Amino acid sequence: MPAHTSERWKKLKSDWYILLIALVLSLFVWVLYDMSLGYDTYVQYSVEVTSALAGYDEKAVSNELLVLQGRGDGYYVLLKKLRRSKVERIRIEVDPSYFHPVEDVPDRFFVWTEDIEVEVAQALSDKFEPAYFDTRQLTFNFSPRSFKTVPVNIKSNISCKSQYMLTSDIEVTPDSVRIYGRTEDLQFVNAVQTKFLSLSGVDRSGSGSVELEPVRGVRIELKRVNYSFTVARYVEKSAMVDVGVTNVPRGYELMVLPRKVNVVYRAAFTGVDDAFVPEVAVDYNDYADSRSGKVIPHLLNGTGDIFSYVISPLPLECILTER
Repeated sequence: MPAHTSERWKKLKSDWYILLIALVLSLFVWVLYDMSLGYDTYVQYSVEVTSALAGYDEKAVSNELLVLQGRGDGYYVLLKKLRRSKVERIRIEVDPSYFHPVEDVPDRFFVWTEDIEVEVAQALSDKFEPAYFDTRQLTFNFSPRSFKTVPVNIKSNISCKSQYMLTSDIEVTPDSVRIYGRTEDLQFVNAVQTKFLSLSGVDRSGSGSVELEPVRGVRIELKRVNYSFTVARYVEKSAMVDVGVTNVPRGYELMVLPRKVNVVYRAAFTGVDDAFVPEVAVDYNDYADSRSGKVIPHLLNGTGDIFSYVISPLPLECILTER
């Protein structure tokens, strides 16, 4: 073959290769574009719900398939056609108020699909955009569960700013919750705990919510509870005062040693005037109940403006004599 013919053949082959590659790339781009377009189709799913139905397990699977009409991209439509024999499952959380008991069928409930359209759309996200629900209602069989009510214990560490203090216990609302599970699992659960609440530098009353710690094998009706606490500014003072006695029977005298004690008390910053004098006394009934004759005295005039107090020394020695 002449040299010039060989060169033309090589150039022609090169051009054909370039053309073939261009055609393949064009086809690939066209397929990508076509697959990204939206197509009308119908799909069907099994539905698993999570709900806080009182007295029942939190999960159940629909007895029927949910059939939808809508729009999805080419990838989604192709994938559904390839998996036609396999029914996928979507998982949604449903408010218990949407469930209605099926008459004469124990432990079976139904839900109108129009009530869960938003939840279904969110579960499908960007895969598929539902336009019409062919299935009007779904039924679910929930397994019954035992339940009982237990108190809520809050775990906390709240430290206040200097000259501020907690003036009440931390209140939890609700202070008890219902828990569900097998009888053998519930019998050992006597309370539920919150997650640890840690606050520092607090200088005012506060409130909020805190999560409950999960309990293995048990469902708790709530995930969070509310808490509140009261904080006030205080001033700390002290006074050396005589110890009195109360409720001593006629004909007897109760002597207290020592006769004077020191009282260190914390009062509201603006609640107690400088003329306030603590009154401390020993109750005869406490002495009568004591085997050792040693008694802890009490502050008699501790109003709501007195947040806390410490008496020293303690305990006090008491001697009963006849008059």
